[in-house]
Amino acid sequence: MDAAAGPLVRARHDLARGRPDRALAALEQVTGAELESEEFWALRAAALFDAGDARAAVEAAQKGLVHDPADFALLDILALAQLASGRKKDARATIDSALLLYPDSAELQAHRALILARCAQRPFRLTSYRKARAAADEAVRLDPDSETALRVRAKIAAMSGDARAEVYAAELLERDPESEYAHVITGAARANRGNVRAGLEHFLEAARMDPSDPQLAWLGRRSRALQRWYAQPLLFLERVTHGHVRVGWVVIVLVTRSAHLALLNAAAIAFWIYMWVVHIHIRRSTGKAPS
Repeated sequence: MDAAAGPLVRARHDLARGRPDRALAALEQVTGAELESEEFWALRAAALFDAGDARAAVEAAQKGLVHDPADFALLDILALAQLASGRKKDARATIDSALLLYPDSAELQAHRALILARCAQRPFRLTSYRKARAAADEAVRLDPDSETALRVRAKIAAMSGDARAEVYAAELLERDPESEYAHVITGAARANRGNVRAGLEHFLEAARMDPSDPQLAWLGRRSRALQRWYAQPLLFLERVTHGHVRVGWVVIVLVTRSAHLALLNAAAIAFWIYMWVVHIHIRRSTGKAPS
């Protein structure tokens, strides 16, 4: 990077390198007319979003849209920041408005798929990812080589338990074996299908690739804890039930109760206690997942 480069150029460079902190520092040096430019606000909103401050990112994007309500980058980051701050309806309205302006954008369509997937996750209701999968497929159709579209399709497939998730994840790894994101998606896809051991290896690899990322670091700590001896019965049950431990445990309880065998019933209760003990121990040893 040229030392004489302007602050906007440096901010763009730092943001591309995954350093939102340095990008924000560079943006503090912007003066004059550039402070009113769409690029300044788009970079600031993206840096704040990557730094984990979704609410501030929403404010920055909205300030930028005052100057140009149709700016592609600002509309995109606004929708993602609204989603991250829990404003699902606003995020969906923003991304739908953006797609009216840019209907052929694979990136916007992919982000719409993410928003639809999050909107589908409602407590005490059946979750259907049908609309999210359709939007992700449309994004890939619009641009089969779009990395964003391919990532989102793989992520939603993993979230929804789609049998094609491992195929999509393998495609991501083939395109970029050094992508920590591809390893996380592959790990999730394999773990959701009951192959937890292989999934943990991919999570550890992702954490190794970027130890500075708080979420990946936490995922690595949790994966190492789950590889310890005390968690092996859980991993075995995950494999046997193909990732449906809770369903498997309910079946065991119902069978033991209907059999009227005190020994089996006691074993089921003991295993239930064991699962909670392991869960609490891992939670305490690895800490809470970063938001």
